[in-house]
Amino acid sequence: MGTIVERKNKSGGKYRAQVIKKDKGKIVLSKSATFARRSTAAAWIKRIEREFKAGTFINNQSHTSVGELIDRVVKLNRKDMGKTKCQVLDTIKRFDVANYDVTSLRTADLVEFATEVAEGKHGSAARSPATTANYLSHLSGCLKLAKPAFDIRFNKQILEEARETTTALGITGKSKKRTRRPSMVELDAIMGAFADREAHDSRAIPMSKIVPFAIFSARRQAEITRILWDDYSREHATVLVRDMKDPGEKEGNDVVCELPPQAVEIIESMPRVSDRIFPFHKDVIGRQFTGTCKFLEIRNLRFHDLRHEAASWLIESGRTLAQAMSVTGHKSWSSLQRYSHMKTIGNKYDDWRWLSEVLD
Repeated sequence: MGTIVERKNKSGGKYRAQVIKKDKGKIVLSKSATFARRSTAAAWIKRIEREFKAGTFINNQSHTSVGELIDRVVKLNRKDMGKTKCQVLDTIKRFDVANYDVTSLRTADLVEFATEVAEGKHGSAARSPATTANYLSHLSGCLKLAKPAFDIRFNKQILEEARETTTALGITGKSKKRTRRPSMVELDAIMGAFADREAHDSRAIPMSKIVPFAIFSARRQAEITRILWDDYSREHATVLVRDMKDPGEKEGNDVVCELPPQAVEIIESMPRVSDRIFPFHKDVIGRQFTGTCKFLEIRNLRFHDLRHEAASWLIESGRTLAQAMSVTGHKSWSSLQRYSHMKTIGNKYDDWRWLSEVLD
């Protein structure tokens, strides 16, 4: 039988589970692991003993826990993993699954992990199916590297089974498409607030130009701050968008996108004080936009919604989906499919006074 020893520390209790098997006085199995819950430790002991009895357990003294695997993947990775992914992987290491041996993982373990994520364990609130799916995806990415990168035995089939199970149970799912667009009244209020701030503070960043540029160029805030003057072609009305966000590959995903005339005019109005056209930090842009919306009591509007507004405006102005894609940089029709129902209604920004004011 296995044993469980409770260890107290400042953050609470930990449970060290150990399984030792002897044959004629000689130790043939010695396995231990530490868990945050006694029930998890007990379940681990049962699984090890069951596998040993069935002859399917491989005794490896240098076992690797899921948490250790995550650390090894992060250390070996030469790509920019991104702040969000690093935060997610760090949070995963706080869950019980991080203490499991990679070689002994089961589908049920991953389903339990996803359930704990969804219920909000190690977080301030319950997480949505889309967020939970993101956690499971990042963990799966590390587990897929166990065998090819570190020669750690792992059955990748359980990843697919876990995904199918959590989807069927509604624990994981796709994110809902946002449909929020700013009204002209809201945009006028936002532009007025930024223009007033810039008139009274010479150090204020030109949000009155960044906001309309985001609408007319369909660029995300991080993409805007990365654009170099060398990436811009006035002659061809294009811009090279570096490291454009992409589900498959972000780093090195550079895409040439068309610039509508309004976006070209805004770029031409910017002073050349840096190698970047908009030499500001993306987080500052996000905070200023969010803070101004809050001050103006404009609810549920994000800077990224300006990209949705841009795609909608392109279609409503008479562009086909293919022509809109040349601006937005989308690679597939399916990404813009939700705009296909829109009808041409003309350019609502034709007489927008703010465009002419910020260009003066």
